[in-house]
Amino acid sequence: MPEKKTSYYYPKYSDIPDIKEDGSESIRYDNPDFPLFCRRNFIPGKAILPGMSVHRHSDVEFVYIKRGSTFYQLNGRTVKIKEGEGIFVNARQIHMITAGDEDCLLYCVIFHPMLLCASKHIEEKFVFPVVSNSAAPYVLLHENVQWERKVLTGLSLLYELSKKEDCELEMVKVVYDIWKLLYDNMQGNVLKDTKYDGGFEIIKRMIACLEEHYRENVTLELLCRAGGVGRTACTKLFQKYLNATPIDYVRRYRIAKSIELLQSTDKTITEIAYETGFSGASFFAKTFKEITGITPGQLRKGEVFYEDQRIKGN
Repeated sequence: MPEKKTSYYYPKYSDIPDIKEDGSESIRYDNPDFPLFCRRNFIPGKAILPGMSVHRHSDVEFVYIKRGSTFYQLNGRTVKIKEGEGIFVNARQIHMITAGDEDCLLYCVIFHPMLLCASKHIEEKFVFPVVSNSAAPYVLLHENVQWERKVLTGLSLLYELSKKEDCELEMVKVVYDIWKLLYDNMQGNVLKDTKYDGGFEIIKRMIACLEEHYRENVTLELLCRAGGVGRTACTKLFQKYLNATPIDYVRRYRIAKSIELLQSTDKTITEIAYETGFSGASFFAKTFKEITGITPGQLRKGEVFYEDQRIKGN
């Protein structure tokens, strides 16, 4: 039998966030004055997602699986989400979506909490208690639970509204409806078994260091100093939270940044290699091929598929 080819999923440049000074990410909203992001994405089964690195942002994130399944790597946990299920990822959580064994069609909705803050009173009484709830870094959503089903229905409606003109007021209403459901049902600490994990804060510091210095010679010692831990503890934390060794994660992060530059600039491959911390174009091209399965030139020429070209069904 012929060997099955590996699928690779490349996010569009407009969907790749900016990195802030504190190491968190800033979502590129279609309209910066209306911080609400709605997408429908198709992820092939067993796909490698080279442009999707572990990240965190001050926005809240929802995903609703319409077909198939996928995984979230979230604060050191692996969470499987199946057809008919969804997830709410609270603000500033370290997370990454990874492909499952089967094709997956999903809706993704991201918005900044400030969209809800019509007044200081609303912010303090209804928004802050949710985004600051350390007992609920995420909430799994199921169609067979009434309030959770209403949230999932709202996500579908937001995507449909996002395709229309002058729909912002309707979308804000749906966002408020979703938020009220979360607020009403998260008061009792949804994830009561979630305990404080000091390693989470350490890995955040090391990721912030990497994101600041990835253009330079990032060593294990540099990451250890940022986290205030030894080499063994550093390696264990990377394996726990990011499912990679520190050096391998550095390589993958650099490749993710190079994909962004290949898609958004006219810089030469050699320029991009040096700008993303590689010692030269040949080593960059070799690493790129190892991680993505294609060459930088193939990506730039568009000899790969993007998510919108693979969407099927509803």
